Amino acid sequence: MEIVYRILVCCVVVCITAACSSSAHIVIRDNTNYDLTAEFIPSSLLEKNITHLLKQKSEHADGQSVFNVQELKEAFTKEGISVQDITLKGVLGLRLVCAVPYNHGLLKDIIGYDKKGRKTVLRISPENIASFLKILPQESRDFIDMLMAPLFTGDAIPPAEYEELIGAAYGKKIATELHSAEFTLIVDVPYKIQTARISPVGTVTVQTKTEKTSRASIRIPLIELLCTVGTIETQLQ
Repeated sequence: MEIVYRILVCCVVVCITAACSSSAHIVIRDNTNYDLTAEFIPSSLLEKNITHLLKQKSEHADGQSVFNVQELKEAFTKEGISVQDITLKGVLGLRLVCAVPYNHGLLKDIIGYDKKGRKTVLRISPENIASFLKILPQESRDFIDMLMAPLFTGDAIPPAEYEELIGAAYGKKIATELHSAEFTLIVDVPYKIQTARISPVGTVTVQTKTEKTSRASIRIPLIELLCTVGTIETQLQ
């Protein structure tokens, strides 16, 4: 029964993450708010599969989003985050546009910006993701808890095991989609980036926007991101 349950929850992760568009865009400024836009849009087929699964697990109405816009706005506002827009896209899709104070406690472990040294360090880990999840409404946290991804729980599950479970439950096509899916993070900084590196996984490319600004495009294999139990660190200097 435990094996069946693990297959089930891992399938939830794949259906939400494979064959979808997942991205975030952060604009870093000197001594003022940072702009953040995050978007997740699953494919129609995967949304259909998840909707069916949610109906089996709870009383979930057809076409009803798992997110509540008003509750999300209130949760972010309570934490001092200014929400410009929250757009629901189907049952699982979501686009969030907000402004976060540059010295907000939520960012201290995720974004380290050294204005004088012109250096930015971004870190993604189960610990700082957990800090973010704490501000979400309970209903949204309950849904995310269903995912059981190591990034959310801190438990170690190798990527290869994910692929095996997905292949057994949904077939090779879905497992292949998960294997090739990526998470994209765009970061704009108020200086010209000279060097950029990321470890232990992912790639980073740099584009000069103006004489005083640059944009870094960070791409992380989604399965590696979901299975992260350590820290994925990007340095832009």
